Amino acid sequence: MMSLNVVTSSIKMMNRDHGLKYNAPGDVFPRGVQTHDERRKLHSSITYSRPAGRMPDITVSDSTGGEEEGGRMSSVRRTFCLFVTFDLGLMFILWVIYTQLIGETGWRAFMHQVQGYNFTTSLFDTVMMSAVRFTLLLLVYGLFKAKHWWMIAITTTLSSVFLICKIFLFDFQGTNSSINPLSYCLLIISFVLAWVETWFLDFKVLPQERKAAQRLSADVYNYGSVAHSASDRQRLLAPDDAVSTVTNEQYYSPVATPEGSDIEEEGEATDTARASSKQQLEEYSSVAKECWDALWEYLVMDESRWKLETGDSLKEGIIHSQKVKGRGKVYRLQGEVDMDAKSLWEEMVHNINKAPTWNPTLLECKTVAVLDECTDISLNVANQAVGGIVSSRDFVNLRHWGVREGIYLSAGQGVTHPDCPPTKEHIRGYNGPGGWAFKPVPGEPEKSIFIWIMDTDLKGWIPQRLLDQASASVLQQYLKYLQDYVAAFHHRG
Repeated sequence: MMSLNVVTSSIKMMNRDHGLKYNAPGDVFPRGVQTHDERRKLHSSITYSRPAGRMPDITVSDSTGGEEEGGRMSSVRRTFCLFVTFDLGLMFILWVIYTQLIGETGWRAFMHQVQGYNFTTSLFDTVMMSAVRFTLLLLVYGLFKAKHWWMIAITTTLSSVFLICKIFLFDFQGTNSSINPLSYCLLIISFVLAWVETWFLDFKVLPQERKAAQRLSADVYNYGSVAHSASDRQRLLAPDDAVSTVTNEQYYSPVATPEGSDIEEEGEATDTARASSKQQLEEYSSVAKECWDALWEYLVMDESRWKLETGDSLKEGIIHSQKVKGRGKVYRLQGEVDMDAKSLWEEMVHNINKAPTWNPTLLECKTVAVLDECTDISLNVANQAVGGIVSSRDFVNLRHWGVREGIYLSAGQGVTHPDCPPTKEHIRGYNGPGGWAFKPVPGEPEKSIFIWIMDTDLKGWIPQRLLDQASASVLQQYLKYLQDYVAAFHHRG
């Protein structure tokens, strides 16, 4: 097993090549993590989903699904869309046959049902009801790929109420429908098709897409790892102190063992695990560089690219946004905090796990793994937003912090980790590259400008207007809670 000294040195060398800067090496672990047991607990083995350029959107939640690799519609959803189309085609054909069997023939019978439409004498409205289902269902589940049953519930309820009213008010005798069984079939078949569509979506499409997404997630988490049980997984970092060294005594030539022996297999597995750990560290290092560079790019970006959302003073918070190709809307919060930039940065970075005690928008924050003195992986669970309309989400983020040109930074981006799989309790969200910046205020050393670049995908089918409201609300609330926490911090001091 490689020592902590060697692994930490290797990742620091990789990141120095990318121009990343670190804090003082004394802060290897977050504050409050002091004992060897706690350090060993944090140094769990890491399995990572390989990024390609920007971190792909591969995390899975209950609301995820509807697409296969490459953005194509899933096969079970295509079948549902075809069935909805079949519904419209079948109802139209049956209605045309019906019009030819009630006393009139040809185009005349057709026009009598349409132009002379009457709720009690014409069954053309059954075709129109099928057309309404066709339009709404294909729009929501075919075009927008929604993952919720709300639209199918609406169309089925409307169809059922309409058909029940039709049965009571339709004049079967006056339209010669009593001698034409298709008048009954049209109503019955329309009712059955509506409920079959509901059953197919709720019991086939959505569950199968969830299962497929979960299998994909499992494959992602297991990428590049050795197939061991949780108890047998190789540790990524050694639990010993960082002062451990490598001596010549650690390198030796083992005595040859018989081919195919257990000892030989264990040696091969150890070598594979070491190679996998090195690759995982390189991949995490790549993500750290990406989010670090992206955060700095947002900070130095031309101001004309930002659009004002709300706020007119730094004390209350000013929120801007811009649309980024391939990412959607990215938000920027700027606010003034009564604490010097360095102290605020250290408090926010090293005591992040205490955030739920002063920030009600968070339910839980915990460090999952420590990669080096300025990089870790954390799990954050966000509370409900907009009065409970937006349900609770959880996020797994890689954080990387340091100082650049006098500005204190904490960059972050969403990643995956085997110890934090998606759960049914919370919807798994994804954070694109972004993070926090803490800028000193010239002439006012006890104040700082807090900047938050937020690029969040909440998952689920949420209207953009509601998403904008939720994002602005979370940002404003966070600044207020942070200011209150700093005020209480000074009071205790």
